Formats: sequence, C-alpha cells, structure tokens
Amino acid sequence: MEKTTVWQKNAKIRTEKILTAALKLFCDRGIEDTSVEDVAKEAQVGPATIYRYFETKAQLAVEAAMFYWEQITQKYTKIFDTPDYKAADGRTQMACIFEVIGELFKKELDFFKFLYEFDVFVLKHQISKERLEKYEEEILNLKPYVTEALERGLADQSLDFAYSVEQMYFSLMHTMLSLMQKLAANGRVLPSDDRVEPALQVQIAGELLLKGMACQKS
Repeated sequence: MEKTTVWQKNAKIRTEKILTAALKLFCDRGIEDTSVEDVAKEAQVGPATIYRYFETKAQLAVEAAMFYWEQITQKYTKIFDTPDYKAADGRTQMACIFEVIGELFKKELDFFKFLYEFDVFVLKHQISKERLEKYEEEILNLKPYVTEALERGLADQSLDFAYSVEQMYFSLMHTMLSLMQKLAANGRVLPSDDRVEPALQVQIAGELLLKGMACQKS
C-alpha cells in the first residue's frame, strides 16, 4: 500500500511537470507548432515518458487545458468564499463576478489566447465530445458561483430577467468568453481596433450585461 501511494505521488508530480512544460510551449509557440518531443525536452524527460502518461498529443492538449482551468479556478475564486461576498445581494455578487472576469483578462491574457487556439485545435482534429467531457466538467466548476448569484438576485429582487437561470448562465459566460478570446488572440486586426483598450471593452461588456438584468426600481 505504501509503495503504491509513493508511486501515485511521484506519478502526479511527473504528470504536473509535463503539463506545466506543455502549457509553457503551447502558450509560447502554439499547440500546432509544439511537438511531443518539444514537450519532453522542456520537461527534461524522454518522449517515451510523455506517452506513458498521455497516449496522444491530443490527449496531452486536452489535459493541459484542464490543468490550466484548474489553476485559474483556484487562483481567482477565493473571493467568492469571503463573508462579504456571501452576505451580498445577487446584483452585487454578479458585479463582483464581472470584476473578477475583468481582472482575469488583464492578468491572464495567455490563458485566453490558449483557449482560442485550443478551440481551433479541437475542431481541426475533430476531438470527440466524449473525450472532452472531463474538460467540460473543469469549466463547469465555475457554474455554481454564477447560478447561485443569479438565483439570489431573483429572490431578493436585485435582478430581473425573463429567461431561466441556466439560459442566463450559458449566454452570459459564452458572451464574455468569446469576447475575451477574440481580443486576446487577434483583437487588433484593423486600425480601428486600437480605439478602445481590450480590457476596457471587457469592462464595458460586463457593465452592460449587468445593467441589462438589474431590477429597475420604480
């Protein structure tokens, strides 16, 4: 039993080392332009070691994306467990969520560039939905924070919307994620793209979305 535990611990350390190396190269060079051999060299292991833990490059990319989401979630969701946040009304909680999203965009631009390229990689290589189930689960770990704020807002009448909480969650998050990925990956194609700073566009989008569902006091 003890030997198994030690092996599992070492395997976890080695896996995280490989995923960290893969993410660094994926963000620097792009997923398509990074080979398994490149990752092995960066992680200071042999290619055979990579294939021991990840059967294909596609699996490595998917698990690297999951690993990235896990890191981001742990880093930016702590505020949602504070007493002040938990005591706030639904509108204030949603405002806080949009502020966190804006801060995330400012500090983690590589994350959104990676998500954009990962989506392209998934479509190009036709990675099945079944192989993406755990990746989706990692993303949906954030869902309760948003849905609970929306439900609270309806209950305390600080928010008002005609759609279901489920419909609101996916619409809000898809809107913000799509905007941030576009701005991070290729947001300055035309000269006019420089007229408004990307971070300010994200802030404005969040404020407009919040205003659109805020209860209008008579």
